[in-house]
Amino acid sequence: MRVLRRALSNAPDDVVQQGEFHTAKDLYLAVEEYESDADWESSATDWISSPSSLAKTLADHESHSAVTIDRDGRVNTYWIGRGGYGAEQITVREIEDLFELPCMANMEERLHEKKPVRKDLYNFARMVMWLPKYQDRSLNEIVAELKDVFSRWPWYDEQETEYQVRYEFSNTIGGNTPLPMNCDNDDLQRYCIGQDQCPYSIWGSLPFPDEMYEQVDERAAGPAGQF
Repeated sequence: MRVLRRALSNAPDDVVQQGEFHTAKDLYLAVEEYESDADWESSATDWISSPSSLAKTLADHESHSAVTIDRDGRVNTYWIGRGGYGAEQITVREIEDLFELPCMANMEERLHEKKPVRKDLYNFARMVMWLPKYQDRSLNEIVAELKDVFSRWPWYDEQETEYQVRYEFSNTIGGNTPLPMNCDNDDLQRYCIGQDQCPYSIWGSLPFPDEMYEQVDERAAGPAGQF
């Protein structure tokens, strides 16, 4: 979806507009008009030869969190965006705002009773890594704020927490910042209230930057996934 999102963002408003449903014909026109100097993008768009082939590709990737297909009308229409279409948005002014997510609120409650497993802590750290508000902060500032948050729990140890947070921030994957868990991650299910019951989505509700969603797309296998 990476190239398709770029094509949509570069298309004039009289062709398509981001955040709205469009027919495959309109989306194909945006792809046709998209010019890129990157060979991998040209290779990805070469997979699409007509509106019908684009429609088939989108149907094949309907499970992708950035694709929503509306089949209620005479002609199918498609919404292309970020994961978590329709999710309520959360404004993050400080780290504690993450507890607006029901899963994080459940985690916060559980951590008053039991020590965390490592995945609890690194998911927390990964969310903070990606939040634009904290990307310009120094690591010392982030560590201090996370220590302040963690100090509410009875198992808190200042030195151990500082070591763990610094370790997670240094633990990149191939030089890339690791992605935070999304709602379908198995390790989050012990805190999840049920995706069909929740108005939020981790990847859809938090103000993560475009770079994170591009990394999500890069993980998709094959040229069609790159598209």
